[in-house]
Amino acid sequence: MLNLYSPGPNRPDTCKFSSSNVRIAKSSNLDLVDGLIKPVSKAPISDDPNGLRVPASLAMRLALLSISTILLLAGHQHLHAQEVTTKEPPAQATSPASSPDAPSALPSEPSPQGLPDLSTIPHATVLPDDHPDIAILESDTQTKDGDLYTLTGDAIITYRDHVLRADTITYNATTGEATAQGHVKLTGGDNDEYIKATHGTYNVHAGTGEFYDVNGSVGLGTSSSQHAGYQNPNPFLFSGRKVVKTGPQHYDVYDGAVTSCLLPRPDWQLFAHHFVIDDQKAKASNSVFRLLGIPLLPLPYVTHPTDTDERQSGILIPVFGYSSASKDTGSKGLTIGEQGYLTLGRSADLTVGMLYYSLRGFSENGTVRYRGPADDFFTAHFSALQDRGFDTPTVNAQGNPIILYVNQGGEDVTSAFRWKLAPNTRAVGDAEYLSSYVYREVFTENFNQAVSSDITSTVYLMNEKNGYSTDLRFDRYQGLKVVPILTKPGEEVKVFHAPSIDFSADDHHIEGTPLLWNLNASAAGLKRVQPNFVSSGIIERLDLRPELSLPLHFDGWNIFASVAARESFYSRSRYVPPSGTYGPNATPIEITSPANRADGEITIDIRPPTIERTFTVAPSLQWLLGSEVRHTIDSEITYRDVKGINNFLSILRFDDVDLASDTNELDYAFTQHLYFRPRPRPVKVVKPKPGCPVTPAKLANEAPTETATAIEPVPQATNDANGIPDASATAPDRPTRTHARRADPCAPDPKAAAVQQEWFSWKIEQKFFFDPTFGNAVINTRRNIFDTTLNLSGIAFLTEPRDISPVISRMRFRTSGHTDFEWDLDYDTGANKINSSNVFVDTHEKAFFAGLSYALLNAPGRTYTEVIDTTTNTATGLTTSAIANFSQMRLLGGYGTPSKPGISAAVGAGLDLHSGSVIASPDVIDTAGFIQYLTIQSSYNWNCCGLSVEYRKYDLGAIRNEGSYRFNFTLANIGSAGNLRRAESLF
Repeated sequence: MLNLYSPGPNRPDTCKFSSSNVRIAKSSNLDLVDGLIKPVSKAPISDDPNGLRVPASLAMRLALLSISTILLLAGHQHLHAQEVTTKEPPAQATSPASSPDAPSALPSEPSPQGLPDLSTIPHATVLPDDHPDIAILESDTQTKDGDLYTLTGDAIITYRDHVLRADTITYNATTGEATAQGHVKLTGGDNDEYIKATHGTYNVHAGTGEFYDVNGSVGLGTSSSQHAGYQNPNPFLFSGRKVVKTGPQHYDVYDGAVTSCLLPRPDWQLFAHHFVIDDQKAKASNSVFRLLGIPLLPLPYVTHPTDTDERQSGILIPVFGYSSASKDTGSKGLTIGEQGYLTLGRSADLTVGMLYYSLRGFSENGTVRYRGPADDFFTAHFSALQDRGFDTPTVNAQGNPIILYVNQGGEDVTSAFRWKLAPNTRAVGDAEYLSSYVYREVFTENFNQAVSSDITSTVYLMNEKNGYSTDLRFDRYQGLKVVPILTKPGEEVKVFHAPSIDFSADDHHIEGTPLLWNLNASAAGLKRVQPNFVSSGIIERLDLRPELSLPLHFDGWNIFASVAARESFYSRSRYVPPSGTYGPNATPIEITSPANRADGEITIDIRPPTIERTFTVAPSLQWLLGSEVRHTIDSEITYRDVKGINNFLSILRFDDVDLASDTNELDYAFTQHLYFRPRPRPVKVVKPKPGCPVTPAKLANEAPTETATAIEPVPQATNDANGIPDASATAPDRPTRTHARRADPCAPDPKAAAVQQEWFSWKIEQKFFFDPTFGNAVINTRRNIFDTTLNLSGIAFLTEPRDISPVISRMRFRTSGHTDFEWDLDYDTGANKINSSNVFVDTHEKAFFAGLSYALLNAPGRTYTEVIDTTTNTATGLTTSAIANFSQMRLLGGYGTPSKPGISAAVGAGLDLHSGSVIASPDVIDTAGFIQYLTIQSSYNWNCCGLSVEYRKYDLGAIRNEGSYRFNFTLANIGSAGNLRRAESLF
């Protein structure tokens, strides 16, 4: 067969001869004799600028051969038209069982499943492929001697998915052996192989060879060899005096080095006399680790992963740290730790380790993670400390000085899982066991966790289908109400649901009517434990609440009216004093009498039409607000009447179900919005990327149409190859991806996403109570919490009967995609005071970022304040207050990102603005604790390694007053050394 190719733009005189296994290009003087390409004439074939010159005799023979071949093929029976008939084939006289060699007839009737009997259809046999793979040879000049081809000048051999390039190549078409000289490059393969050498040999059939003076890579991508960037998140690069390729993905590197950094100046390298590299890992003996060209660490045996999706077990880099504490609060001293990592298949792993605090003792830790199909997962974390303790001076109840031994050890176990049992059934759990709050407060490196006083554990089994939901739930709540300080014991409240069976039906239409119905029901076993009170055994509770509703719509008005009834049964009840009054710290008294609670409820929810107006913005302000601003006002009016609960004080408290009370109230709220329309931007013609579909250009604020493609954001990073987070993550954190997949080359620019349209929103809400006593449920001088007040605000405000609630204000700004502002305010118009005020500000511009939060609380609630003697720095006692009054601020600012080359720096602080008002003695004001925590962090990133250092200060009174120094040194695709975890970074 002879293929003629038209001249290309860069290679004007090109012709290719193809046989069964060889193609030669750029042939200037080639005799085809006794080879795979059979000669048909001895007339010489010479170059011609207009193509290939063919002798007349040869042309005549080719024409006759072509005609005869076509006539021969035309008579083949496979080319005959198939005849189709509507008649059913006659049944065979002999069944296939009785005559195996006879052809089987189609069944006269379908099988019981309505399908033909497939066993009667003959099996198809795949014929072997007699055509070998084709090697394409290209060069400036070529010669041939038998099966030996010599390619000179820009020589290229393409075989399957590999390309071999060199200045000169000698190729044996029979054996597939190629000898390459000068600027040798081998690229391709499933592993993105790239080998660059001065000379070498390569067998294209076997995929083996030897190369000298080599620089190569696996998983980097051939295009990435020309750019300073990775297409793969885990590349592998190697260099050596000699590289022997023993298989498609197997190499032996002699007198060389391996790294994951960009060449030619990598930050780190492993040097060895002999590396063995396969599709899983690279391994070597007697290697030397070099950092920035400096030999640092001799390693008797080392391995490095080469599979981008594979993980391997091993010993992690040791952890080092140091912390000091102020006088008598328990310093940890020098910290040394080590961890081991074990893979449990593709979807699970285990990390176990131990820390040694030179002044406190040993601490064990471990994490197991599993990622199942779809959203199924399991993760668990364990940590413990055997504390040696320390001695601290204090005073006893009689005021005499004593030396107190303090032990702050403990255990903390967390776990979380999700398991899909069926399409509509799943089991979910999130549980924690903590033996000591003091242990977590002292030894955790997370400030929010250190000051958290609540622990919740929940395990439930749920089935959902067609708007009906049934779940079986076990949960446990553990809340610390008084922190244990030295000789002062702590106080906790524990509540159990053991178990609770809940059923709910969403709104369903009643056929033939506009009415909707829904239902909520539960049966629970409850228990409560607190100081001076423990419920006897398990208390049963049954709760049933059906509801009937009617939605109405007309002229922009939306009205939703509903009527409901509720019945609750308790196997035990609470004792109510005859006078109906309780002391300031009265605890519940359980009695054996059961209690029934019943009520009727009426709710009318009215949503008037939205009021709106559009304003044209002055040209001088269009840079900020755009061309138009739209102002809208939404209003909500809800009337609710609950009657029949006349025994609220006799109900024991376990959860929000028990907070139902009589009420007759009107809830009104107004929400304002400001929207801006950005100025139209000119149409920007974007040149499509090679191989990507063309997307019509659109204005930035143009709405998507049926023919236009809407701009979508670039997919964000999700799970890693195994769907689990890094080894330092702790349960119950949900597994998240720690690195992105290869970016979609056709994905749109994320900066082209639609801009934020809402600039400002402000909601104001208040309730008016026509029943100030809530059915005689309000207790004077005590904090009262009902479901209706809890739904309005999380801040308690009822200490006496009242007919109006505080004003609830929720204000949010977002002037641009770089700035967010929110101010939440609860103002009590009756007491003329602010119950709570929370301010949040966040801004970022390129690599700069800053944040501020301020929280003020002045509401009913028993609180405890620690009194510290500034002379001895010891706790002298606790003061109690009926008002929870504190003012705290959090600050954050910095420059940089985790992966930014060069330097990054950030600082964060937590301030207690009320700490200076605590009176330790008549003439001493305690200012300790003004800075609750302080973090100063800086990092510097090189090519593929980075160093982070941090100073962190905790001041949590007599329990923890500590300053710690932490660092982290990271090597790309190897690991990290230090005790500064990514999850605790400020960036």
